[in-house]
Amino acid sequence: MTNNPAPRGASPLRAIVIFAAIAVPLVPAGFWLGELVPMMPAPVQAPELGFSMLARILALTGFVLMFYQFVLTARLPFLEAVLKRPGMIKSHRLIGKIGFLLMLAHGTILLAMDPFLYTEKTLGLIALILLTVAVVAAWFFKPLKLSLKTWRSVHLLAYLVFPLVFVHAISLGATVTGYRPVWWLFVVLFAGYCLIVAYRIARLVSQKKLW
Repeated sequence: MTNNPAPRGASPLRAIVIFAAIAVPLVPAGFWLGELVPMMPAPVQAPELGFSMLARILALTGFVLMFYQFVLTARLPFLEAVLKRPGMIKSHRLIGKIGFLLMLAHGTILLAMDPFLYTEKTLGLIALILLTVAVVAAWFFKPLKLSLKTWRSVHLLAYLVFPLVFVHAISLGATVTGYRPVWWLFVVLFAGYCLIVAYRIARLVSQKKLW
């Protein structure tokens, strides 16, 4: 069995899609760092600030990667026209692992620096716990002997994690609230998430798989 040849023009479009995906987090992150770094004291003088900045960069990148998770599995026609589905599934798994590790490192660093909880911080912790459950179910699907139905149900936790992370970041994150490009990035990605969820529900309804 041979693969169908890629449609004419798919390669340039694929390059554009990949370039845009990389640029999305880099532009606001670069703007943020460009304003913040000149005002920073030396890391030796303020090591906790260095850890805080690292945690914030991890969160920014992790949030973007989480959004890409939904994009890669949404079966969007325009995306499937330029990217092969097996490749998207492979990227989905790789990006999921990286995104989870970034989020886990972000939460670990900030909890170690400040273990006290309050509403906005608790939302982030809940999101991290739910994400961990979903990731464990995905990574250890066979050893845990989960049924496909159970795995799918647990995997849906990711759809709860994203809005929790958004509320956590938009109400607490100094990077998001203090720098407009980063704020707009989070708002646009959350709007994209809502559109993807609506699209997937409409698709399931049209295929009569929702009931």
